[in-house]
Amino acid sequence: MSENNIPEEFYSFETNAPFERCIECEKYLLDEDTEYIIEKAVKNYEGYSAKDVVFDYAICMDCADRMRKEISKESWEKMMQYFQENMDVRARLEMQEKSPEENLKSCMIKHTEVENCQEYQIYAHCKGGKLNMENPPYMISGEVMEELLPLLSKQTIDEMNGFMNKHFSPDPTLMEPVPPRLVLL
Repeated sequence: MSENNIPEEFYSFETNAPFERCIECEKYLLDEDTEYIIEKAVKNYEGYSAKDVVFDYAICMDCADRMRKEISKESWEKMMQYFQENMDVRARLEMQEKSPEENLKSCMIKHTEVENCQEYQIYAHCKGGKLNMENPPYMISGEVMEELLPLLSKQTIDEMNGFMNKHFSPDPTLMEPVPPRLVLL
């Protein structure tokens, strides 16, 4: 396996350091034989150099495999068909020879430059503290995500929403009404 250190683009937004734990099972990820996936969604602001991380997480391969099994067969087949029809396999293989930073400059499917994407997601397959360059990091534009969404079954969307709600929703106590406070002037 060709290895590179994990670039800062894949560090946790919250800690500005490499992810240490699986978002699902809390497994320690930085042991040299532990494989995991990092996903980060980013929003660019047109006309500005500012961007926001919408969410980011790392998930061990055991939990990722379990989640893949929860995707409906119909959704999985449609997504795989989409990638077969839209992805240049030779270009994907050539990504193994490029730097991670170069692979993240444009969408793997649409080839849209990252600075021209309103939203995008980046992905990395890691093992311990290193990237797995046999499955190099890549970027998917918001346009691709919008094309994939209608291919998913209601069951799959519900599963994905459940994952997002579980890990990225605000604390439920923030949604409770605040009792009135007495203000003395």
